[in-house]
Amino acid sequence: MHVSPRRDFLGRLGAAVTGLAGSSAFAPVPGEAPSPQPRRPPLPTSSWDMSWVDRLKNASYRAVFDANDVADGFALDLAAMFLDQFRDVYGTRDVETRAVIVARQLGAPLAFGDSLWARYEIGAETHVNDPTTHAPARRNLFWSAPAESPRAHDRSTLEALLGRGVTLLVCNIAAMNWAARLAQKLERDVEETRSRVRAGLVPGAILVPSGIFALIRAQNAGCAFMRGT
Repeated sequence: MHVSPRRDFLGRLGAAVTGLAGSSAFAPVPGEAPSPQPRRPPLPTSSWDMSWVDRLKNASYRAVFDANDVADGFALDLAAMFLDQFRDVYGTRDVETRAVIVARQLGAPLAFGDSLWARYEIGAETHVNDPTTHAPARRNLFWSAPAESPRAHDRSTLEALLGRGVTLLVCNIAAMNWAARLAQKLERDVEETRSRVRAGLVPGAILVPSGIFALIRAQNAGCAFMRGT
């Protein structure tokens, strides 16, 4: 997978997303779409955290971004653009614009913490190079930027986005598949690696049954769909 520069696309996409601001795709959504039957709450026996759905209810504008590839963090740029441009056009606060990022398939490592990137050589697997060393990244460059980095104040890092109320969901199937593949490649125990991946997600990431489940549930809750790659 070749990683293209993140910012190359933003100029032309800026105009496109601004144009969408007035379209029905991002129309104000006062509540979830009508349903023939009342929504069911999660089963008491369910181990999945569904509290993220409730955080969408009071937002005027909602969007879900499908990050099915690392793609140099492009989905993060789009989420930041959504928040910033709706603020510029409508004067919204972040609490009024809720973004959901679904990290699935090849995009699952976006949600892996620094310890996982270092231990399992994820930079080499995803072809993500550290700009300072030009070697495969040993930390998750999409989570945060060091204080001395030109991107230290980048509003599209995951840390910054989660601080603005963005929800990060991680496909359990993809995460466990990544764990199995990395364990096989590095001759590690598969179940131990899966446990480490579950425990080593970036702060605030929420594991969901699958990326498809998350995308559908977010759209059920009124989110407009946006491809993140």
